[in-house]
Amino acid sequence: MNLFKKALLIAGAVVALSANAQAATYKFAVNIADNGSTAEALHDFADGVEERTDGRVKIKFFWNGVLGSQDSYLQQIQKGVVDLGLVNSATLENLIPTFGAINLPYVFRTADEYGKVMDDPAVKEVLFTSAAEHRFAPLGYLSSGFRSLYVTKPVEDISGLAGLKIRTMSSATYIEMLRRFGAVPTPLARSELFAGMQQGVVDGAEGGLAGLYDGKLGEVAKWALKTDQTRLTDFTVTSLQFREKLEPEDLTIVEEEFARVSADTLAVADKHQNEAAEMAAKEYGVTIVDIDTAPLMEAVEPMYEEARKDEGKRQLLDTIFEIEGRN
Repeated sequence: MNLFKKALLIAGAVVALSANAQAATYKFAVNIADNGSTAEALHDFADGVEERTDGRVKIKFFWNGVLGSQDSYLQQIQKGVVDLGLVNSATLENLIPTFGAINLPYVFRTADEYGKVMDDPAVKEVLFTSAAEHRFAPLGYLSSGFRSLYVTKPVEDISGLAGLKIRTMSSATYIEMLRRFGAVPTPLARSELFAGMQQGVVDGAEGGLAGLYDGKLGEVAKWALKTDQTRLTDFTVTSLQFREKLEPEDLTIVEEEFARVSADTLAVADKHQNEAAEMAAKEYGVTIVDIDTAPLMEAVEPMYEEARKDEGKRQLLDTIFEIEGRN
């Protein structure tokens, strides 16, 4: 073998070793099950990143809250122990109060309004301006559709919610919303919801109706109330260390792939919610109730007045209403 061929082989080996050294697998914490439209979007994102980076960036998901609750793994992301995580706007509101504006009931009346607001540069700037101060970085959002109510007892209108114990997240906005609906807000871990309804700890929950089928909650919650009160947003956030570890071109790929799947979820989220609810009706005998939402909207009007007392929320609400063409 001549010296030129040897040099080529050595150079090739060095390049291969260098590529292998740069390849890494990053931890992505999730508190939902590995099914449904959000899970599909996350898999699509991870596959796209791995393919476009030629395997340099691989993502391993930890589903069903294996790494703890959202609050818990967000702290690990802030420390750089976990690389990425799915964290909803209710959890982020506890850390950055301005997020409470997008959690207000009926702030989004249609999917089109939601998409316009969430993709607006001014809204993104307001929401993420202080993220770095809290030692995490936003990657983007996934739309999971409107949230409604499902219960274990028959309910036909707002009066039927009086005194019902409704599971919710530990969010001041969601707790106040349910209180104004006349229900008894009951914070409970998502993993405990099925048993909680079975045992009467709670009488139902607020959430996407797709959970009645995807999470088999329709086995115990037999009434689905289409209230469409909020559109909880699932944000993917990363540790600051994760961004520092990646080569600039790989970070660009990660951002581009997430932007791609984000746009796709906006198109399919509501379709999936409706189809899954229909499957729950067919398979589990769930009754879908088209409840009159006007009394619910009226009940939560004071929440807007209260939100406007916070300067950050007031500015964001003004921006949202301008985009939506509301007074």
